[in-house]
Amino acid sequence: MEKQEFLEKLQAALNGKVPANVVIEHRNYYEDYINTEVRKGRSQEEVLASLGDPRLIARTIVETSGSQNGYAGGSTGRSEGRDSGSGRSQGDYTGHRQEGFQGYGQGEKPLRRVNIPAWAWLVIGILVVVLVLSVVFSVIAALIPIVLPILLVLFAVKLFRDWIN
Repeated sequence: MEKQEFLEKLQAALNGKVPANVVIEHRNYYEDYINTEVRKGRSQEEVLASLGDPRLIARTIVETSGSQNGYAGGSTGRSEGRDSGSGRSQGDYTGHRQEGFQGYGQGEKPLRRVNIPAWAWLVIGILVVVLVLSVVFSVIAALIPIVLPILLVLFAVKLFRDWIN
């Protein structure tokens, strides 16, 4: 199956069952998801296989959109989220979701994982070391005017005792 075929099947399964903006939102999401995964190096066939059947995805969207949006076309007439033939709940129809996919509600964007390169971690580590050293030296610089006279007095007392003995 090609990306366009997947998206057309998803759109056809959603049309008339959820509002048009929800259809467009989900079509755009899955198109972006497929493109992103292909850019990461996965083959289009592999991505589409991991997503599963677009009609099953559409069914899950219709069931969740019907309860959230109150859209009359999204109602299945069932009082439970159970598939009458398999005994599975609608929560079992999440095979198309990848690790890290959190889902999203209307108006929300999917979470994106940010990869920080190794050189950035090195720069951050150096900055932390510099910050810690600057704090330590600031504390030492603040204590020198207090500690130095005390040390000089103690040294003078020791010299005086040694001179007397």
